Amino acid sequence: MKKMVLLMHNLLLRNKLERTVPILLSLLFVSYAWAAMGLGVDFPETCLENVPLGKQVAVSKLGTEAMKLKIENKGEVTTAYEINVLSSLETKAPLREGFTDIAETAWIWPENKEVSVAGKSTKVVELYMKIPKKKEYYNKKYQAVIEVKTKKNRPEELFVLACQVRISFSTSKP
Repeated sequence: MKKMVLLMHNLLLRNKLERTVPILLSLLFVSYAWAAMGLGVDFPETCLENVPLGKQVAVSKLGTEAMKLKIENKGEVTTAYEINVLSSLETKAPLREGFTDIAETAWIWPENKEVSVAGKSTKVVELYMKIPKKKEYYNKKYQAVIEVKTKKNRPEELFVLACQVRISFSTSKP
């Protein structure tokens, strides 16, 4: 903030008021908007073991209650978030040793693809998995990335915040 005030002072001294006021107002608005936003995502960095093939299962039933996706809105206003499942290749997230990228991101999905979270609160979202019951998917180790990002609530919004967490799992033996 001190730098912006100093910048305003220097620009005003140079008699460029008519060009600098819109720029300074934009900078102040952007700074305020950025400070008012906030996103926190909590999901444990663990590996789910022996995920059964051919059955839809809740991720929290494979691990613990902590295996639910927690989305924290650190801002003051209600914000809409979008939840996507991506391959590690799409995000450039490094693969854990011994794991391969998920063959199909459709194997994992959230209970709600879009959620609204009130300001200064947290919403818990269950994740589900269903790996096809095919011979080539037994006894494998996979990794995917869960991405939570803000949706633009208004067209004039300049920023979209996003957070990505890895989910790793091994499939059961035949």
